[in-house]
Amino acid sequence: MLKPQGYVTVVGERPMLEYDSVTCGHCNAVILVKPGTAATVYLYPQMVGPAKEEAGAMCRVCMSKVCLRCHDRGICTPLMRRIEDMEERRRTWHEAGVLG
Repeated sequence: MLKPQGYVTVVGERPMLEYDSVTCGHCNAVILVKPGTAATVYLYPQMVGPAKEEAGAMCRVCMSKVCLRCHDRGICTPLMRRIEDMEERRRTWHEAGVLG
């Protein structure tokens, strides 16, 4: 990838594996990407054999890279908006006396 957001090293019984990574803008999942693809190809390591390649995904509403599960959902729900909604609900409940 040209400018990865992160770097993942997988250590286990087999040889060490290294991947570029990006973070899903909706659920904060770490996504492994194929080097040199600018996050247009996601990698899913398999127990045996080479990693499975899937076409990458991007949310056209918030313009962030998203995992395939969030892309299939088809709704733009950025992580920060969900956190702000949770904080607002807590404030509302606190003001209403529901929370001590």
